[in-house]
Amino acid sequence: MKIYNAKVYSTEEKRFFDGSVTYENGIITKIEKGAGNGDKDAHGAYLLPGLIDVHSHGRGGCDFMNGTPEQIAECLSLYAKHGVTTVFPCVMTAPLPDIYRAIENIKNTKSRINIDGIHVEGPYISPKRPGCHDVACLRHLYADEAYKLCRAIAPLHAHFTVAPELEGADMFIKVLIKNGATVGIGHSDCTYAAAMHAVELGCVSFTHTFNAMRELRHREPGTAGAALSGRAYAEFICDLFHVNGAVLDLSLRAIGEDRFVIVSDSISAADMPDGRYDLSGMPVNVCEGRALNDEGVIAGSTSNVFDELKNLIKVTKEPLEKLAVTVTANPAKQVGIYDKCGSITVGKRADLILTDGESVLMTVCAGTTVKE
Repeated sequence: MKIYNAKVYSTEEKRFFDGSVTYENGIITKIEKGAGNGDKDAHGAYLLPGLIDVHSHGRGGCDFMNGTPEQIAECLSLYAKHGVTTVFPCVMTAPLPDIYRAIENIKNTKSRINIDGIHVEGPYISPKRPGCHDVACLRHLYADEAYKLCRAIAPLHAHFTVAPELEGADMFIKVLIKNGATVGIGHSDCTYAAAMHAVELGCVSFTHTFNAMRELRHREPGTAGAALSGRAYAEFICDLFHVNGAVLDLSLRAIGEDRFVIVSDSISAADMPDGRYDLSGMPVNVCEGRALNDEGVIAGSTSNVFDELKNLIKVTKEPLEKLAVTVTANPAKQVGIYDKCGSITVGKRADLILTDGESVLMTVCAGTTVKE
């Protein structure tokens, strides 16, 4: 298959060039510059790497914690219309047997959308910054538990959100990293110094920056200040509800586009009408697309990373070619899968989207057209 007459995205140069991309057996085999012909005429549309969402709880009425493999597969098919080709389904704070059951259901899912890993967002988080997580189900940080969860998730990649100020966190983080996991700092009340210590230990990111973390203050930069230092990747929910547009603009200018990662944090209510939904067994009320639990706490989003990219472009007035990395290369690098996806590169998986900048025109996942 050859897509031609496209504006092909170069991740290294952060620019588009006129050209074509050929792929066979799910792998990109050739990239050419200039005019030509082939199987699919892009009519001058932008050809980007498939988008990557490393922090999502579900959509279309399905919650990854509770869905069967069949329900999860149906749910994942909805990501294609938003240009997403790789998802890290989230498991969140719950009794351990429920977490293990969700992991198995995700691993047993047969989907045309790539599941390259699982994001464990809790129960290893701070009771002071739980967000909508169930405090009663939070757990101590035991190294053997870290090892067992990594083994349960394998061969998928494991990404964990951890509050590094908790007792036992240093060893917990070291065991995770030793067993191939990546670790993000989140749902944390840690100081700037504690966060930077965790980065030195090997933590690679900050989970949904500004939300459920110690605030930035001028004498104690806190967890948020450490995220803005630019020494690790920082996730942002760019739905303009979780974080104000002006703050997104300031954050991008602080850390630069190469450490900025857009995530959806979407829940089962995404792609659904307003109403009452479920997030890992917790009731969530959605009104005008905004999700809150019964206590009025924000409970995830109903957005998607393509629309959030457009939001970021709008509030920062930066071009697509500069910010495309925030939904492609950066999340792939954050969770350690850039060797297989995140850029249009010969030898990588043929995960591609065509877009006019406003809507997704075509989505190709591992060489299979999943939206056209």
